[in-house]
Amino acid sequence: MDLAQFLLNFLQRYHPDTAKPIVIAVSGGADSLCLSHLLLNSGLMLIPAHYDHQLRPLSAEQAQQVLSLMRSWGLETEMGSGNVRLFGKTNKLGLEEAARFCRYEFLTSIAHKHNAQAILTAHHLDDQVETILMHFLRGSGINGLTGMRPIETLPKLTQDIPIWRPLLDTSKEEILEYCEDNRIEPIEDESNQDLRFYRNRLRHGLIPHIEEIQPSFRAILARNAEVIEFDRQVLEKMTELAWQNCLTNEFPGKALLFKRSEWGKLDEAIQYRLLIKAAERLVPGLRDLGFLELQRARKAVDEIMPRVDFKAGILIQNQPETFLLSLGRFDLPQTQFPQIPDLTPLKLMIKKPAKLQAGWQIKAELVDKKDYDRLPPDIKQHSEHAWLNPADLEWPLVVRPPIEGERWSPLGMVHKHQKMSDFLINEKIPHTARRNWPVVCSAGSILWVAGLRIAQAWRLTGDEVEVLHLELIPPA
Repeated sequence: MDLAQFLLNFLQRYHPDTAKPIVIAVSGGADSLCLSHLLLNSGLMLIPAHYDHQLRPLSAEQAQQVLSLMRSWGLETEMGSGNVRLFGKTNKLGLEEAARFCRYEFLTSIAHKHNAQAILTAHHLDDQVETILMHFLRGSGINGLTGMRPIETLPKLTQDIPIWRPLLDTSKEEILEYCEDNRIEPIEDESNQDLRFYRNRLRHGLIPHIEEIQPSFRAILARNAEVIEFDRQVLEKMTELAWQNCLTNEFPGKALLFKRSEWGKLDEAIQYRLLIKAAERLVPGLRDLGFLELQRARKAVDEIMPRVDFKAGILIQNQPETFLLSLGRFDLPQTQFPQIPDLTPLKLMIKKPAKLQAGWQIKAELVDKKDYDRLPPDIKQHSEHAWLNPADLEWPLVVRPPIEGERWSPLGMVHKHQKMSDFLINEKIPHTARRNWPVVCSAGSILWVAGLRIAQAWRLTGDEVEVLHLELIPPA
């Protein structure tokens, strides 16, 4: 490997700022030591960072060896460690995935600490081949078949510090030769030979067998990845245009609302990519989203299934004109209907309205019975007004959402009860608006389902001196 050519390629590809530091991941293996040594006299501000996964008996001792070696090269190393096995068990992650997350989380924290311009990793051509093969065997789509990219961000951890991989075009053989030529003695990680790990089984088992049939397998696979990357870029532009046309509203970190009419115009391939983009938008860094899951999600959208689990806690909720992807259950703000904000009960008092979503309000006042009698019938009978017997009221009144399974007696239902859910269905309230519909209560007793009907027990009997007037006020 030619040092001068490497540095020239590095400067032309990454355009590093010599005034800002660069964090370089150093495991102590041949790859990371080679990369560190290549950049040692580049004039760049290097900050080595080593993470001990605490998975091997020798890991702590080897961490100290890395620290000593970097000091002998004039570099001070940031050290970190964590119980990766426990993290994986707690978060239901495989050991390899847990180790990767903990390692990158540490590297990102060091980069933020030093206001670094980038994080360097020593992934090389052989790693690229293994990664592409892993993605293929897991049923990955075109995104996975392009492998790792020379410049990439990890949105789950950071949006502003990229990962640079300057050795992606360099083979493991070249790296080992460089280390030998420069008398660099790698600190060997014995777990790299452990066949319990999926990547190691590919590295030491499957790939050598393939190379017996096609000796140029690694070069061919890497070249195919480059070709597929060109196709991916074209599809990405088409997906972005589809996204702009289909997306009608975004609730950051919570939900995405799409227009069904625009969705129906898309080719099937772009529909799948739109679903991938939406999933990654809701769960940054989401991995292993398989084709079967995408097929199931697309079927749920096309067949307008009410609610379907997608992936990683994402739900698909369908309406005739739209469909929603949300992280957990999410109720769209219903601007055309009165809705309780965030399902939180509200207090209602005289001269102090309860403020609902989107500018809706409920107002309470006591009216003299004689003034009530003089009101025109259309006001008395209007759905936005409720007139009730105020005897035995307890203030403040409470405006709350319906309670699951509750029953009540609406006006006209004497000595009988009805499920609130059935009442709202009979009143043709849309499913998405029922959960947050305002119900006015006094000491737990329902007075009025706002805008719909008062309770039988609180009707006017004719002997009132005052009348409780509740008014549902739409947005201005």
